[in-house]
Amino acid sequence: MWLQNLALIGGVIAGIGSVATAAIAWFQLSGLNKSLVANNLMTIFEIEFELNRRKERLSEIRKGNEEFLNKFRSQTPSEEDKSMIKLLDGHRKEAYENYLNVFDRLCYFVIKKKLDENDFRLEYRDMLFKTIQDDQEGTFNTGTKFRNMEKLFNEWKDK
Repeated sequence: MWLQNLALIGGVIAGIGSVATAAIAWFQLSGLNKSLVANNLMTIFEIEFELNRRKERLSEIRKGNEEFLNKFRSQTPSEEDKSMIKLLDGHRKEAYENYLNVFDRLCYFVIKKKLDENDFRLEYRDMLFKTIQDDQEGTFNTGTKFRNMEKLFNEWKDK
């Protein structure tokens, strides 16, 4: 009888231990899931921040170029000025490509369902359409390296 009580007590203690272990495991998995969601949100914020930062940089370069070019409305540029114009245009092209690289990465995440498409379509559809439709560089011709932008553009133009 005494052994049976001892076995019963041991079984209850083991059961309590099992429940406690399961609770701890559930708590840890819940914490891990929250951490993954938070990391995903931080990644999204970083991509959005970087996209906006690069867009602002491109805008600053364009504005500076316009200011420099305005002085040539009344005079013809010298050879030195032409070299400077070419250099400034190189900076603009580089900033434009940097902007497109981040935008293409954002489109990749939307296409691969890493980001909620509906949220991003509401926020970035006009920006994507303007970027592709206003492209004067020929960047989005056949064989573009910004395929994710082009693919998302084609998907969204029907929605």
